[in-house]
Amino acid sequence: MNQELLHKIASPGLTKLSQHHNQDKIFRIARENARLSRDYGDDPAGAVLVKEGEVIAHSRNRVRELNDPIAVAEMGCIRQAGRRNDHKSLSLFTTRYPDMLVAGTLVQFSVGRLVIGLPESSGDVIEFLGKNNVVVEFLESTDE
Repeated sequence: MNQELLHKIASPGLTKLSQHHNQDKIFRIARENARLSRDYGDDPAGAVLVKEGEVIAHSRNRVRELNDPIAVAEMGCIRQAGRRNDHKSLSLFTTRYPDMLVAGTLVQFSVGRLVIGLPESSGDVIEFLGKNNVVVEFLESTDE
């Protein structure tokens, strides 16, 4: 999938996804962002922020590209979404396990749900999210 096609399938505010195909399509967008990260010399990670099936934002790791340690995919989505009053109704899909930077941001802005496209895991960050009312789900995606 090239960048132009990615833009067509994931233009924020334009992509309304049915519940049935929602997660596969969202993770396809996230994985394409991860591939773009790798192509630009960053660690491959992508994220998509969704509300009720609508893509609000999508982003990729840009840490090395921008020489910015906070320019991870998930933070890019939060930045693109801008100031909102509906964070609790948002779901963030990511291709990597979150670090404390991402976890703290999700808690700070009361993002309601995090879906990680990897096998289930536990740890301090996952525990922190759960204790702070962020629903954490794991979805080992098979759509390559």
